[in-house]
Amino acid sequence: MSRHGPLALLFATMYPQTVMSMMVLTPPVVAEQVTAAFGLPAETAGLYVAASYVFVAIGTLSTASVIPRIGPLRLSFACIAAGGCALALFGLGSFAFVLLATALMGLCYGPLTPAGQQAIANGEPIANLALFLSVRQTAVPLGGMLAGLIVPALVVRSDLETALFIVGGTVTLSGLLAGGLLGIVRHERREPRPVVRAGFLAPLRLMLGHRALLAMSFASTIYGALQLVVGSLLVVFVMRELGRDLVTAGMMLGISQAAAVCGRIGWGFIADRIGRLRGTLGAIGLGMAAACVMAWALGPDTPDWVIALVAFLLGGTTSGWNGVFLASLMQAVPASQAGFAASGALLFSYLGIVLGPPIFGGIAALAGFPIAFLLLGALALGGAALCLMPASTAR
Repeated sequence: MSRHGPLALLFATMYPQTVMSMMVLTPPVVAEQVTAAFGLPAETAGLYVAASYVFVAIGTLSTASVIPRIGPLRLSFACIAAGGCALALFGLGSFAFVLLATALMGLCYGPLTPAGQQAIANGEPIANLALFLSVRQTAVPLGGMLAGLIVPALVVRSDLETALFIVGGTVTLSGLLAGGLLGIVRHERREPRPVVRAGFLAPLRLMLGHRALLAMSFASTIYGALQLVVGSLLVVFVMRELGRDLVTAGMMLGISQAAAVCGRIGWGFIADRIGRLRGTLGAIGLGMAAACVMAWALGPDTPDWVIALVAFLLGGTTSGWNGVFLASLMQAVPASQAGFAASGALLFSYLGIVLGPPIFGGIAALAGFPIAFLLLGALALGGAALCLMPASTAR
């Protein structure tokens, strides 16, 4: 695989995650149309995220036993081909198919990060690993951008069912063609046998047996919670607490998402330059805490440029940690266990993603957004402490 070069490897691991992220984020983009089609209240759209991440977690855990059989890159392109078919199921006009599609897309999305990690570990050593992984992880916000740009336009020009068939069918066809034409995928070598016993819970057993990995994984629970809180509740905070209109609040969310892309690449570059991945993760956590304190200090009289600055800092820290985190995992285990480590650690991240927004929202409802942000800042300090824990202590 190494003879194809790092750019080919970057494309082969980034493309599946980009298009699969686009498909997973498509239902929330057209949530109003989907819920209206089945006569459901719009609020039920929030159940999609919780349900899908249950199946994402199952797919993530299943990766460990599948990679040795077909190879990580073949698995990735098979996932987007199947995921495209799953998205098309949304257009069949049956609530049962919607539930089935949600499950299938979650199962197809779950393996992509662990499979990408294992494909990278199987190749030649990459000099700037944290930056490489950080660039690859921009696939997630890029997929969200594509969903927002492509799907609504298709719905307006045709209808919901046709739009989902077009997107799903195109992705399935691209997955089959790219998987068959790319040499890096066709010539991928299979592992002769699993180096460690590949059971459904093998990734969790690896976490529990490695205290340094476990500490970083708990930190990722906190970081993942903060990431989804900012992404899902920033608009509400800016409108309700700061008294801005929807256009201004949406602009602040856009600034935070742009900062997320800059942060992922920037923190990866810094981590490679200083050569301390865990230290960089700890610094990101300290930055999150500082940004939360700044959010606590905001008020209706705060100038818009200050709010924009805080939104940028929140986005650049709460969504900037992913690539450095994955590089830290890869550094902590043998190359043969890179996929296992990612599968186990991501379960902790997903836990924070699922629980973070409702817990933050509950605290904000009871005590107000400022108190909720202060508590988030305290949690971020805890995550930073876990990352900065000396390796000898964490083992």
